[in-house]
Amino acid sequence: MTTSSTTKKAATLLLAATLVFPFLHTNQTSAATSTPPLNSTYTSYFNQKYDNLVDDKNVFKTTTYHELDYLLDSDGTYAFLFGGAWSKDTQSVVGYINEVAQAKGIKSVYNFDTRLDGADPATDIADSANNPISRRYVDLVNKYLTNLSTQIEGSESVTYSNDVTSGKAPNVVTKTLTGTAQKIQTPYLFVYNKNNKNGSDNAPIIASVEGIDALLTDGVVDTAKADAYKAKVSAAFDAVPANLKAGLQAEQTNNNYIASSYNEFAGETIFGEADKDIVLDPVTYDELNSVLQSEGYYVFLFGCSWCPNTRAVAKYVNEYAKKYNVTKVYNWDTKLDGGIGGTPDVPAGTDSSNFLQIRATGAAFADRYVDLVNTYLTNIETLYAKASNNVSYKDANGTEHVANKLQVPYFFIYNKDHKDAQGKPAPILDHVELMYTWKDIQPNYELNGKKGVNYNNYIEALDRAFSELQGAADQGAPTGLTGKAPQSDASKDGQIIGTSTALEYKRAEDKAYAPVTGTSLTGLTQGTYYVRVAAKTGFKPSPSTIIDLNLEQPAAPTGLGTTAAVTSLSADGKITGTTAQLEYKLFGAAKYTAAKATETTGLSTGTYQVRYAAKYGYNPSPATDVVITYTNSGFADVADSAWYAKAINFLAANKIAGGTDENHFSPNDRLTRGQFITLLLKAYGIAPEENAKDNFADAGNTYYTPYLAAAKRLNIAGGVGENQFAPNQSISREELFTLLHRSLGVLNKLPKSTAAATLSSFTDANQIAGFAQEAFKSFVESGILTGDNAKLNPQNLSTRAEAAQVLYNLLK
Repeated sequence: MTTSSTTKKAATLLLAATLVFPFLHTNQTSAATSTPPLNSTYTSYFNQKYDNLVDDKNVFKTTTYHELDYLLDSDGTYAFLFGGAWSKDTQSVVGYINEVAQAKGIKSVYNFDTRLDGADPATDIADSANNPISRRYVDLVNKYLTNLSTQIEGSESVTYSNDVTSGKAPNVVTKTLTGTAQKIQTPYLFVYNKNNKNGSDNAPIIASVEGIDALLTDGVVDTAKADAYKAKVSAAFDAVPANLKAGLQAEQTNNNYIASSYNEFAGETIFGEADKDIVLDPVTYDELNSVLQSEGYYVFLFGCSWCPNTRAVAKYVNEYAKKYNVTKVYNWDTKLDGGIGGTPDVPAGTDSSNFLQIRATGAAFADRYVDLVNTYLTNIETLYAKASNNVSYKDANGTEHVANKLQVPYFFIYNKDHKDAQGKPAPILDHVELMYTWKDIQPNYELNGKKGVNYNNYIEALDRAFSELQGAADQGAPTGLTGKAPQSDASKDGQIIGTSTALEYKRAEDKAYAPVTGTSLTGLTQGTYYVRVAAKTGFKPSPSTIIDLNLEQPAAPTGLGTTAAVTSLSADGKITGTTAQLEYKLFGAAKYTAAKATETTGLSTGTYQVRYAAKYGYNPSPATDVVITYTNSGFADVADSAWYAKAINFLAANKIAGGTDENHFSPNDRLTRGQFITLLLKAYGIAPEENAKDNFADAGNTYYTPYLAAAKRLNIAGGVGENQFAPNQSISREELFTLLHRSLGVLNKLPKSTAAATLSSFTDANQIAGFAQEAFKSFVESGILTGDNAKLNPQNLSTRAEAAQVLYNLLK
């Protein structure tokens, strides 16, 4: 809605002044006060559109379908005028209606145009020829204007009939909906209170004036006839009962519609008393075009209360507009009907909430959106790429027209005559297109150990955008800052070092910045801090540098267990003993996932890292590794009762070891040197080196080739001489343990001695070759190697099962 309370000249100067007054930071000099290159000339839609309305102090307010539906369903007494500037009859009487209304002390008359784009007869919802959009008129009349038949004399009606499809195949249901309502002849002025009664009957239309009488005599306005029309208007206003008249004369502001509709859609308080006076001003499509054609600086928010993302930010747009002394933010909805019908149970399908959404290819009036964007918003930038996700339509000649598809809420600063540094038209000076919800934009909302991230992203974007109204230049974010966390969560000895008095700071969850008074900030508690260069004359506040003063969390979680998956391919494993404070990820994965209380289910086989998740003021804890194996390996030659079954299942579950074919592991087969190197590197997560230039001469071109290259580069494997590794040669136990010991030493993974046993405990210890003595001693004393019947069998050839068991002992 738009109204004006000043003369055109005074309004122009006033708006120009309010747009250049600085937002005064409490800790700094004022922001830029340079005058924008053009004054804002747009004052009143009605003064621009209606030639017979010469009074800038007119009572009219444009009304969207969504706002009209809201007002008709609200308590209170309202005056409405149905009609548009395209109508010569409406043009001829608006001046008289305004004159009488002002004389009666009526401050607001809501004007609704049944042509939703303000011009084209094809968008007229009060015309049966425009079925099915005529449903919007029929439903509105039948729901709210229930005594219309007692107010108008004409017999013409508006009808609709359209098929509505709901459900999913094969249970698709299609039914034909029909409706009829009396047709109002415009201009139609009426006074309305939904609770008004005539005796025991509901009579929401208290009084009305339909159409006009012949106001001309021989082509000249007949004063007597004009006076007769004004008398009818006066009588309609006088018909309001005394107990309802105060409501009719009340000042109607956006505090009513904006605050109430947003709060009702959200089911909680978004706009409270502290947010008034609200400067968001809903505009129709036609008024939007008028503003975009006008000289000067304007602020826009596309979106409406039906949109949860718009609900998330509207409060902050309103708050920052007022901080920058902006008196109006033009709020436009891309749904011409606001996404609602007249009935509360509009079904899904052809008459859904997107029925009159014009921001969509294939929509009935997509051309209105495309033409508006391409005509006025010529430098628009959107999250959706124009080439892949756009809005388009084909004109009568079959030519396709394409525009960027913006998402709502879309906030922007606009001046039709603005140009970029290269002199190209750039009417959008800055914009914000961020999608949040009311829950996750709260200053105290915590995610991944951070508070207020979304809130700070949005308000800083608003800060920079509104600064465009002052002609302010950018500043770079502060650098050279270092943080020192406090000693405990109860102490106030945290610091941020490297600051200056040009900066300001705040905790993440705070709303206001405070000035920095020296070269460091002291006395800080744990948490996240935002530090930026404060605004100064001619310059915006800079982006913030984020400093975390985080404490370390306790040690890695304990008390975790696992339940094996049934097979290597099933996702039915569990980690037991988890809590909601933990998070987990499969080894090698990029991101952690929140764990669940008691146990975390639906997991496949593998090694998982579990840790305490970051929380505000704390870094994540170290991780505990747990392994989910599977109960059925799928190998026909690995019995569940075999001594090596658990080890083989473990290695297979972690993708360390595979079978010799699809169904067999061949546990008793001799292990080759190439097989063991492959197992070893996989076990410790060492990536193979594909196409390596330096490898053993006999590395060949097979599964172990890249693993041999990696082992050689890391000096894990030295070979058998003359740059040979003998990968297909069977490996003895003493060779295996020597190679393993050398590898773990390079990787700094050698097991610690537990004095579990000594070499002298085994009867064949004297058979261990000298080169293998250190390796056997280490593995025996750490409990990795336990032998068989007091023997170590160092000369025996290693089997695949034995190698699996050794690696399992090291990794479990």
